[in-house]
This record gives sequence, structure tokens and C-alpha cells, in this order.
Amino acid sequence: MKKGKAAYLLGKRKFVIDECEVPDCRDDEVLIRIKAVGVCGSDAHYFLDGRIGDQIVPEKFIIGHEACGEIVETGKNVRSVKKGDRVVIEPGISCGICEFCITGRPNLCPNVKFLGTPPVTGAFREFICMPEKNVVKLPDQLSFAQGTLAEPLAIALYGVRLSNLLVGDSVAILGAGPIGLSVLFCCKTGGASQISVTEIVEERAYMAKNLGADYVYLANKQDIVREIFSHTEDRGVDICFECAGKQETVDQMIQVCSIGGRAVIFGIPAEDRISFDPHLVRRKQLPIFSVRRSAFTTKMALDFMCNSNIKFTSIITHRFPLEKIQDALELVSSKSDGVIKAIVDVSV
Repeated sequence: MKKGKAAYLLGKRKFVIDECEVPDCRDDEVLIRIKAVGVCGSDAHYFLDGRIGDQIVPEKFIIGHEACGEIVETGKNVRSVKKGDRVVIEPGISCGICEFCITGRPNLCPNVKFLGTPPVTGAFREFICMPEKNVVKLPDQLSFAQGTLAEPLAIALYGVRLSNLLVGDSVAILGAGPIGLSVLFCCKTGGASQISVTEIVEERAYMAKNLGADYVYLANKQDIVREIFSHTEDRGVDICFECAGKQETVDQMIQVCSIGGRAVIFGIPAEDRISFDPHLVRRKQLPIFSVRRSAFTTKMALDFMCNSNIKFTSIITHRFPLEKIQDALELVSSKSDGVIKAIVDVSV
């Protein structure tokens, strides 16, 4: 049995690099040599807490799901890709037969196997097998590192579509991490008339401005509700996207939405419960959408990156070899050194 290398998370806050068996490629699968994996906020949750809700990391586990790589072997039934193709991995393997899959909502499939979500092994390893349907060709103009941005951008794009963003809408984005900046990119590309972004990390606030935000507020230094109302003629915004996963930002989301507006939650709270003011929600007749991953938006996200004049790939600020994955997760978890998006280079 061939062996590759992998980074195993041992409970909380400790990785070890060890051998991992190279899986056998089934007839409808491709074997991929992983080249780069983005560090996601959910990875940081597993690293710090060992869990997200009832999804608990076992004693030795491989996380990671924002992956790109090169196909090294194909099953006999595979037709759309070939050996040597550079691909982005769609990390959610849906069943294809449940009511959600057949109605075009595979992201809601209750039988989904999602990379790096216990008990499904993730992508911080050298080799992985994926169904043919779960790979998308990486455009020539994008590097493997840049290609890892497709997964978070696809989530943002899916959430923005859920919000029914219309050309001319005003929006607020609470949190300018990778998802918040991805939402900003989608809203800017989609014709939002005014975009306000809030953040506490100055480097991320600066990046939001560079990507086209009209107003950027430092939430730890400014009254962001008052500021947003002052720039919307005391009306509030048509859509607010919560991208921080905090009780404070959920409260702010409800407050800054206009009457008849829309609220969208991307953030994953560390707590098991959050709350909101039901009376304010009712008086505004405010629909609240929560975003569960993405559906059929990965290729569109890649096209956005290739065709936009906005240099979205500039959000990549740090890169680490697999052997330094501990440093990568410590950095992302602490939001230090101006980190926005960190990439782990698995193989060269």
C-alpha cells in the first residue's frame, strides 16, 4: 500500500505530521494529489475547541476542505477530466437521491459527506479520492493557492443569491474575514449601490476598502449602527450580511436592516445558542436567511475571479508548508500578523 503524508489534529491545538495511506480510486472517482488547502474559520473552530456544535473531532483526525490539486489517476468510468488536470475540489459529497438533492439543494443533503467534518477525513493530506462530480477544472490563469478561494467564494455567492440582491441595493457586511470579503466581492460585482463593512482588525478593514467598500468602520472604535444609519438617511440597509458569528453582530444585523429589508447569517458562533429581538424583527417584517455551504456556484466563483477587475486573490496574506500547519492554525485562530487568508501548501 502506497503512503503519503498528512497532518493529523490531535484533540485540541496540536498537529502531528504522519503517514497516510493513498486511497484506491473507484470507477467513478479521481485520485488527486493535493497541492494547496485554504485554512477556514471552521478549521480554526475544530483546532481551538475540538468541535462545532455536536460535530466533535476524534482523537486523531484530518481536517481541511478548501482544496485544489492535480489528478494523478482516474476511474474507468470518468470522462470529464483526465490525468494531469488541475482541479478545485467541491468538498460536499451529496447522496444524489434524497429530496434535497433532486430539488437542486445538495448543500442540505442530510446524508452529505463533507471533507474535514467528523467523521469524514479532510484534505490536509497528500492524496485524496473524490467522485468525478466533485471536481471542477481550475482555470489556467489561477494558481493552486488562488484556486482554494473558490470554496469560500462559492459560499458567499450562494448566500448573496439567497438574499435576492438587486442592482442598486444598499448592503452592510459585518465582519471582513475571508467570507465577509468574499461577500463584498460578490455584492460589488452584483451592482450594490452602497456597501458598508465593519471589522475590528485594521488590516482586514484596509483590505475591504481596497476591494471596493464605500464605508469601512472599526467596530471596536465606532458606533457602527449610528454610522450606518447616518450614511443611509436614517433608513438602514436593504440587506445585512452577518459574517462574524458573534452575538453582538447578530444584534447589529437586526438593527441596521431597513424596514422590509433582508438579513443573512454566514457566521458560525462558538456558542451553541444566540438570540435576537423578536419584536424588532416582527416590526420590520425581516426575513432571516442562514447559509449552509453552497450549491452549484463553484464554477461561477472561479469565473468571477478570472473575469473581474477587482483583485480578489489579494486576500491571500500567508502561506505555510504542511509541516508548519500548527503555525498556520495558531495564526488564523488569533487573527494576528494581519492575516486574512492563510494557505497551506501540501505538496510541490
